[in-house]
Amino acid sequence: MPIPFTFRQLEYFLAVAEFGSVTAAAEDRHVSQPSVSVAITELEAVIGQRLFQRQAGHRLTISPAGRRLLVQARTIVASARDIAARNQTDDGRRQLSVACFRDIGPMYLPRLMRLLSRDDPTLGFRLHEGDLADVQAQLLDGRCEIAVTYELGLAEHGIAFDEMHRLMPYVMLPKEHRLAARDRVGLPELGAERIVLEDFPVTLDYFLGMFRRQRLDPAEIQKVASFEMQRGLVAGGWGVGLSCVRPWSDTSYDGSPLVCRPLDHAEDSQSIVVAHLGDKTLSQAGRRFRDVAMRSTFDAAPARIRQR
Repeated sequence: MPIPFTFRQLEYFLAVAEFGSVTAAAEDRHVSQPSVSVAITELEAVIGQRLFQRQAGHRLTISPAGRRLLVQARTIVASARDIAARNQTDDGRRQLSVACFRDIGPMYLPRLMRLLSRDDPTLGFRLHEGDLADVQAQLLDGRCEIAVTYELGLAEHGIAFDEMHRLMPYVMLPKEHRLAARDRVGLPELGAERIVLEDFPVTLDYFLGMFRRQRLDPAEIQKVASFEMQRGLVAGGWGVGLSCVRPWSDTSYDGSPLVCRPLDHAEDSQSIVVAHLGDKTLSQAGRRFRDVAMRSTFDAAPARIRQR
């Protein structure tokens, strides 16, 4: 029985999933828009279902049938490109789509991109930042091939990952706070404080779970939309914060100092991972990205916080 689809159709399908637009996919592949539209229509005829749904603003989002095809399509196209790469020299500039959790991306991506560009100056990057749910959706919808994020919640969505680093949770305090002189801080000592936390579902569950396990109930939770707003409010005396990511500078955007202290009891460290839809779905560039991340030694938090 002849194969009823082509590699080109699968490539165009992946491009539309990544860019959310037939026009943008055609521009990236340097072909006409009708060529991509026809390829998607023919592939939908083979599958017997729509692969994309049109959303407000005319963006195309992948359908449930498209999600089921995504892993197979990435695997087939990655294998085909490996075969071609053995006999061809690719002098064109290629792009690797990378998603990252926005709090940790600046700690890891610049170094990884620099290391990769040394070995392959022709490789470019399309970067997408978001919260943990955004990063998961970027991978599952085909908008990104690989991601740097926390391990939290990935396995239950069928997302594969490789650990590259671990971070310990800590407490951030205003400089003049009564606990700032302590070497370590216990959660019971924070019970009467306003706790400033980033308003991401997985993030909230992780930190509030610490209190629940000790049968504690914070007096007040102040939710914020960004890490820097959290740091700014804490430095300004609005409350205390909990986080795993710690920049080298303990200073907020307005120059106010922060004091950071480890917790005085054991808590699970958070795993920073390279996430993807499986080894076989990765392009050569994706595999190099993962391999470089796994070989790299990161020191993304000051040693006095990592040690317990």
